[in-house]
Amino acid sequence: MDFDALVNEIVARVAAKLEDNESTTNTVVSDDKPRLLILTQQHGDFCHTMLESARLGEYYRTECALLQDYDCDPASYEAVILFGLTNEALGKLAGGVCDTPFTTLAQKLILAGKKIFVPSEEIELYQYEQTAPPAYYAMMESKLTFLKSAGFTVCPKAQLESAILGGESTAAAVAPSGAAPAPMAPAPVPVPVVETASATPVEATVSKRVVSEKDMIAACRPGVTVLRVQHNAIITDLARDYAKMRRIAIIRD
Repeated sequence: MDFDALVNEIVARVAAKLEDNESTTNTVVSDDKPRLLILTQQHGDFCHTMLESARLGEYYRTECALLQDYDCDPASYEAVILFGLTNEALGKLAGGVCDTPFTTLAQKLILAGKKIFVPSEEIELYQYEQTAPPAYYAMMESKLTFLKSAGFTVCPKAQLESAILGGESTAAAVAPSGAAPAPMAPAPVPVPVVETASATPVEATVSKRVVSEKDMIAACRPGVTVLRVQHNAIITDLARDYAKMRRIAIIRD
């Protein structure tokens, strides 16, 4: 190969390399998806599942607060999944006492008005439903009710992705990359709980002294419109909320 041919070959290779670099640079797309924060006190299998969820990844850029040592800017997140709501954390957050990185960041997210989703399986209080004194359980449950009124959404793990993306209808299935999810359907209008002695065609009975939301869900199969309880039964706030949403009348026998 003569000198001119060698020079031309070198120039051609350099030009091809520059063109390839420019093409690579131009294909880099900034990740402008809204951000979803995983807030947990310790790593677990399910929080990793949410962190790596392909369905959530279609719409969100998911990050873990623990991997960032809780050094997160609440304003930069659209929604939060909170794991490990222990009784201690529940009491602290409901009382405004934040003395750990976990509770401090959680409080900042609440004050920033962020949507916070909590898997019901991650709420320690529910483990003591059958053993705790009714009065004490009701007191603790009232703290959870308070947090729900402050923006917490509690739902089973199986429904978490759908709840975050805007509901469980087929319209809220995986959104195209970069597209907004289907809007969340408006909540049903609550109806008063009717505590009367009138008979109705489809009834269920709970004979427990304290009737919780779980008891209500277990007893009220599809089609049940009346739930009979003891005349002196304690009905938790969450159970009443469930009855209102399902239009279930409560009758005290």
